[in-house]
Amino acid sequence: MEMNTIERKLPKSNLDIGAVREFPEGLDTHPNSDVPSIAPQSIQDQRTETISLSEQLLDEWSHRLKNNLQILIRLLESGYRKASSSEAREVLSDAIGRIGAIGTAQRAYYCARGSTDVNGQDLVDAVCANARTLFGSDVSIDCKTASGNLPKETAMPLALIINELLMNAVKYGGNQHGQVTVTVGLSRRPGLYELCVQDEGFGFDLEDPNSRLSGLGLVRALAQRIGGSFSVERTPGARCTVRFPDR
Repeated sequence: MEMNTIERKLPKSNLDIGAVREFPEGLDTHPNSDVPSIAPQSIQDQRTETISLSEQLLDEWSHRLKNNLQILIRLLESGYRKASSSEAREVLSDAIGRIGAIGTAQRAYYCARGSTDVNGQDLVDAVCANARTLFGSDVSIDCKTASGNLPKETAMPLALIINELLMNAVKYGGNQHGQVTVTVGLSRRPGLYELCVQDEGFGFDLEDPNSRLSGLGLVRALAQRIGGSFSVERTPGARCTVRFPDR
């Protein structure tokens, strides 16, 4: 008996129905789905949390450093009051001024977080304000700083340079009446910064071995560190100038 073979023709399969779309992260995502993708949002949340944590750590670090510097200054001030030798008192006073300048530069770093520059005018004004506190009302310090920014890496050396030149001017830059007036100026020229600290004293020669060299060796070393130069002129007082490149 001959049997007929019945061929059943199935409808052609629709490859778009029920197909799995593969994505780099292995998600089965449908364009028309009402469920939002959670992976990008999670990454953004992690970044926000990381930035927030970094800022908190920076705040904590800055606060601790500020407190530690203040404690160190208080210890030196205690030693200064107890010192019977004028030489020891001078050494301690110089150390207090230098640590204060370091603290000023550190605050400039903190205020400029997220930037590669610090405000030059604010830095100079803060160093001069710290010096006024140290020297008292008998010393007049006039700041004439043009507005502008400085590279962060120059802030610390520059703060120490200004502090050293101010200490030197206060010690040796009094006029014939014993009054001390110091002018501090920071200006910017094409490709160059120029710091000038001038007093109304009798002036001196930097190359004279008998001149007032207290702290000026440090100034010269710090100027070289930022790629600059240090010079002194008689005007007839002393005009100390540090020039360094605008990087």
